[in-house]
Amino acid sequence: MTASSGTRRAPGASGDFPPVFYAVIRWVDRFSDVTGRLFALVQIFLVVIISYEVVSRYFFSAPTVWVFETSAMSNGASFMLACGYALYKGAHVRTDIFWDRYSERRKGVIDLVSYVVLFFPTMVFLMVVGIEGTVHSYTTGERSQESIWRATMWPFRGAIPLAALLFMIQGVSESLKCVYQIRFGREFQHREKLEV
Repeated sequence: MTASSGTRRAPGASGDFPPVFYAVIRWVDRFSDVTGRLFALVQIFLVVIISYEVVSRYFFSAPTVWVFETSAMSNGASFMLACGYALYKGAHVRTDIFWDRYSERRKGVIDLVSYVVLFFPTMVFLMVVGIEGTVHSYTTGERSQESIWRATMWPFRGAIPLAALLFMIQGVSESLKCVYQIRFGREFQHREKLEV
C-alpha cells in the first residue's frame, strides 16, 4: 500500500517488471502497428492496378501483360509482411479447445515455451532460407515463368526473409508479454479474439 492514498498498487506498477521491458514492448508494438498499416496501403495499389486492367481489357480491348503478376506478387508480399502486425493484433489462429480452462500463468508459460521452442527457430530458419533464395534469385537473374512479362523475382523473394524478421521483432514483444503474464498472473494487455 502507498502511504499517501491507502490504496494498493497494481502488480508491476511497483517496478517488479523491468522498465526496459515496458519500453521494448511499447516500441515494438508501435513499430508493428506502423509497418502493418503501411503494408495495408498495398491493397489500394491492388485496387488501382486491377481496375486499370479491367478498364483497359473490357473497354479498350487492350489487356496488360503485367497486372496479373504484379497483383499476385504485391498481394503475396503484403500478406507475408503484415504477419507481425497480425501477431500484434492477436489475429493468428489459436486452438481454443482447452485454452479457456487454463490460468493466466499457465497460458503465459505455454505461449513463452511455444515462442522459444517453435516460433523463433522456425522464423530464423525461414529467414536464412529466404535470404539464400533471394541472393540466388538476384545472382542468377531469375525471372518469373507465369506470364510473358517475366517479372524479376528477387524483390518478391526478398519479402520472405523481411517478413520473418518483422515477425520475429513482434515475437520479442509477445515473449516479454508472456513473461509479464507469468509474473503477475494476468495479461499484459487484453485483446479481444478476432473472428473471421
